[in-house]
Amino acid sequence: MPRPKKEDALDISRRAVEETIRLLGTRDDFDVPLAAVAEAVGCTPPALYGHFRNKDGLLRAVHDAGFRRLYEEKLALSKRLRSDPLAYLREGSRAYVQFAFNNPTLYRLMFSPPPGVAADQDPLSSDAGASVLELAVKAIKACQKQGFLPGMDPNRYAFTYWAAVHGAVTLALQNRAPGDEARFDAALVVIDTLLEIIAATAPDRR
Repeated sequence: MPRPKKEDALDISRRAVEETIRLLGTRDDFDVPLAAVAEAVGCTPPALYGHFRNKDGLLRAVHDAGFRRLYEEKLALSKRLRSDPLAYLREGSRAYVQFAFNNPTLYRLMFSPPPGVAADQDPLSSDAGASVLELAVKAIKACQKQGFLPGMDPNRYAFTYWAAVHGAVTLALQNRAPGDEARFDAALVVIDTLLEIIAATAPDRR
């Protein structure tokens, strides 16, 4: 195996995370061989240990990178749909579902990591995970400024909203969603239902 260039060697950490995410896309489990990651990066397996203590350390970095990717996708939508929080909730939730279906193994790593990867943390307690939930909180607060969900605790409702979408996605990925819809569509039905509930709280609907 050719030795990496000096500038590449300085970027082993980022490239190892990217290649691990790519390799996870070809697997149904988290057991990505470090040798395969090293080969994809263009370094030796021992070189990876200079950046990650062990495989769990690499998977932890991948776990956080997954949340950052999801956050960046949803943040872009949030900026574009700033004046229409209901549209953001719809499109942001659909982007969430699409992310999960495009990256099912990464998604499971993010929310159901092995104990060695995130032993004492729930996924949304990390900075990367919390930032995703915070976008939902901001969207709920923006909806309230337009008269929706009066009197509702935005943090409580945002968590409830996320929990419903996440549950639908998880069941759909496991092919356990009820009804005859395709797995992806089954998750979208939950999003549409949640938005119907929010829309029903509008001042002119009460």
